[in-house]
Amino acid sequence: MEKRSLTRGLIFLNILNLALLNVLLLIGAGTGTVLLIITISTAVILIFTLYVFNRQMNQISEAAKRISDGKASSGFPDLAVEEFNELGKSINKVLSLKDSTIGHLSVHREELRLLISSNEDPLWALDSEGKVLWANASFRELFPGGGENHTPYYWELIRDPFLMEYLRAFPSSERKELREFVIDEHYYLLSAAADADGKRRVFMLQSIDALRAAAQMKRDFVVNLAHELRTPLTAIKGFTEALEEDFSNKDRYLKIIQNHTQRLIRLIADLEDLIQLERGLGLDIQQVQLAEFMANLSLILKPMAEAAELSLQIEIESKEAVCSMDPFKLEQVFINLAQNSIRHTPQGGIRIKAWTNSEKLYIDFSDSGEGIDPKDHPRIFERFWVGEKSRNRSKGGTGLGLAIVKHIVALHAGNITVESEPGEGCCFHIVLPLILKAEHGWR
Repeated sequence: MEKRSLTRGLIFLNILNLALLNVLLLIGAGTGTVLLIITISTAVILIFTLYVFNRQMNQISEAAKRISDGKASSGFPDLAVEEFNELGKSINKVLSLKDSTIGHLSVHREELRLLISSNEDPLWALDSEGKVLWANASFRELFPGGGENHTPYYWELIRDPFLMEYLRAFPSSERKELREFVIDEHYYLLSAAADADGKRRVFMLQSIDALRAAAQMKRDFVVNLAHELRTPLTAIKGFTEALEEDFSNKDRYLKIIQNHTQRLIRLIADLEDLIQLERGLGLDIQQVQLAEFMANLSLILKPMAEAAELSLQIEIESKEAVCSMDPFKLEQVFINLAQNSIRHTPQGGIRIKAWTNSEKLYIDFSDSGEGIDPKDHPRIFERFWVGEKSRNRSKGGTGLGLAIVKHIVALHAGNITVESEPGEGCCFHIVLPLILKAEHGWR
């Protein structure tokens, strides 16, 4: 639909008004008559202009009110007058750009909200007065308090004196800092940042308990490895010197030196196996019948149990089951468990029970030995870890057996847990997938 131009219309009407004036002058109309007619025609033009202007402005006002009330988002309608219609189009473009910008901001705001709410580390922001502008659920869990309709100050929520002092002294200028804190016996790394004018400060407490535990395990491993190497080397050195001075007991001394040498060889072999397993290397996955695997395992473990005067009982509920496994590595799991049980089971025996469902293979390995205190359960799979004095390596072993067990089970995409009480024996629960996917252990 073609739009009418108010400018062109006014020019045309004014030309007509001038033409009327010329006609009146040519016919010799009186001055009063000319002024009256020209005044009337000019008034008509003005009234027409005001009518068109008011009509268009009313349409614009109504559209603006609908937009401000949120009842319409389509912008301004088409207007009959070209100049006003062009103004409406320009405003509509601005509104469209605003809606697009608000839409993008809403998406980013929702993404930021999800990021903050899903963050397991306490995260919060303060203004220049110390009010908590916002905080995620982890912060509210660590520092409970404050109501939904109340904006608390940080000192109303945080009770740790060192953290409070740090927040009080944190600079209001633009700056970033990292600081370590201990809160309720947990270790945190505080990340802090402030904007350029210091009106907003953002803080995040990252839990570093796992990092500190890993660092401690690394230090313990180095210390324990040095001890494990030093003990046999010291014995070898001592009995070698004794052999030089007293050759009459050479057979006894040589036997002791040989035993400690074998201990070193076993330790180095276990370390090599553990390093290989930690790198995820060395699995040769095969489809193995569970009954056949258990029969072979019985041939390996029975002589070990008989030599220790212990009984060995193996039960299979799913004899027809076929499992994905590296049979030789999985045999190593039960050899290590059996050696561990034999060292700590003075009497009784070992029992292995295996069964399956549609997806999993379950194996329980239990003994009637000394048992393990529940407080030590989380650490028994650590390298060189020793709990009770009764479970030390004076009874043999390298201290790496259970660590190797855990890594082999993990490479099979499985899980191993222990259930034990002092004096009631141990039961290791192993869960493995029947079908091992290609990303786990295939070579």
